[in-house]
Amino acid sequence: MFGNDPKAPAIKDWTCVYQTNMEFEADMMRNFLSDRGFDAQLLSKKDSAYSVNHSQLSLLYVYVPNDKVDDARAAIKEYEDGELLDDFPGNEE
Repeated sequence: MFGNDPKAPAIKDWTCVYQTNMEFEADMMRNFLSDRGFDAQLLSKKDSAYSVNHSQLSLLYVYVPNDKVDDARAAIKEYEDGELLDDFPGNEE
């Protein structure tokens, strides 16, 4: 019924930089990227007819504009590695 490698839906001028089946993780990553100055958007493919947190019935995708993909992926890597920098856009005091 489902393939082994789900692909993010193609959206003109946007690229998926993060994929998960946990809603809180998707929200956290979108908020993290937004705090860093990225225009991050969340696309939920979660099927409300089923209360599952696995498989392709509950995938969530975080997208950024195509011209920000490399920077967003670098920020996500910092986040995942636990090496967050304080010098990001919008952090001026």
